[in-house]
Amino acid sequence: MRRVDAVVFDVDGTLYKSIEYEKYLRESIHRVLGEILGIDHNVAGMRLESLKKDLKTVSLSVQVMGVDRKRFYELLAEKINPSIYIKPHPEVKRLLSELRERNLKIGCHTNSGKMLFLKVIKAIGLTVNDFDVVVTSDDAEPKPLKNGYILLSRLLGLPFNRILYVGDRWEVEVKPAKELGMVTALIHSRDGEPDFYLNSITEVVQIIEE
Repeated sequence: MRRVDAVVFDVDGTLYKSIEYEKYLRESIHRVLGEILGIDHNVAGMRLESLKKDLKTVSLSVQVMGVDRKRFYELLAEKINPSIYIKPHPEVKRLLSELRERNLKIGCHTNSGKMLFLKVIKAIGLTVNDFDVVVTSDDAEPKPLKNGYILLSRLLGLPFNRILYVGDRWEVEVKPAKELGMVTALIHSRDGEPDFYLNSITEVVQIIEE
């Protein structure tokens, strides 16, 4: 493949995968929205899911509902415990260590706020020190908007074509990266037109070796 000097990972659905946590998170999101808006959480959930059909992400949908994104994620992070459902993934820790040994910079890009991000990576068995650069929705507009990708490039000090972006959703996160010129890999799906398809996060090493 073309030479890259950094690998950037999405978090949810990419560094780990848990159907149980996804359900727990979705229910918690609805409850937090209901609390903020002062309405029944089921009604808040229906409004959110309706908006997501077009906007694709929770972060953008929450904004359209008139909710401050940062406040929403802070309240959500206070109320949930990802470690109930997400267990340590030592293979991910080893992967990041191996990439670093190859003198690659490592980035992370999530639509979650920083507080929730820190809880999730702790549950996986990682720390913020495992990444050279982290961009959350506290730092830039959420995917699929391109602000976060542009910020990643600037913080890494690299042009787009020297960055490999790894995510699990084509339209929401991998397609915008490709449109900017990043090398892209899509995991757990065969949607769209990424440069590479992955069955496992550990296959990132094979891509780089090729």
